[in-house]
Amino acid sequence: MIVFRIIVLIVICSALSLLTYKKGMLNADGSVTAFLIGLFIGLQAGLTLILLLLVFLASAFLATKYKFNYKKERGLEEGFKGERGWTNVLANGIVPVFVLLLYNSGDLVSFGSLCSNISTSLFVLAVAAAASDTLASEIGMASQKVYLITTFEKVKPGTNGGISLYGEMWAMIGSAYTFMIAQIMFHISGHPTMSLEVLTIGILIAFVSCQIDSFFGATLERRGILNKSLVNLLAISISVIVFGGIIYVW
Repeated sequence: MIVFRIIVLIVICSALSLLTYKKGMLNADGSVTAFLIGLFIGLQAGLTLILLLLVFLASAFLATKYKFNYKKERGLEEGFKGERGWTNVLANGIVPVFVLLLYNSGDLVSFGSLCSNISTSLFVLAVAAAASDTLASEIGMASQKVYLITTFEKVKPGTNGGISLYGEMWAMIGSAYTFMIAQIMFHISGHPTMSLEVLTIGILIAFVSCQIDSFFGATLERRGILNKSLVNLLAISISVIVFGGIIYVW
């Protein structure tokens, strides 16, 4: 039975990885990395959380395609056609993987248990933080009124650490819709849903994570200390640690 479910999971993850590659969401190495992350998450928590990641990928793809020609003319696009590579996939996916590994006590095949309420909430937070930053940067860079988060001086669109009112609005949307979709998925799958307090705090922290990302972009990334992927990873990690601490104390 377990072998059959593993085979089914491999088939599903392979199909999703191939789809993301064919649709130009990810390049070849990005799709392979997404397959491995999806397979691990599936073994740990079933399809529910994989579907949440798929929703994130779809929204990231749509945000990337937003005014793509405009961004391409200015050299602001990802890859050649907006596709993302393995470093971006790993930067956004390694924290959710670590959360599940940490809370599953080393059980590598638990199929659909969705672990504990804490682990699933932290997982959603990590995805929401990635969605918030992706939508803010991809849609926000099309704005003409961009300001450096540290000094608020006006800068060119696409500048590391640059923020805009339009981008901030989408940062909040990315955070909120991720948590709301997760809440609906948990309800449908029969997993305990998040409380209103956890939901609200999570949305706010994921939004703040985007600001942390921008701050590190304006400081560490602009100085060449960290690249974009490491900045993403650091911001998501900090937000998950803070959210975990709040939930624990709560």
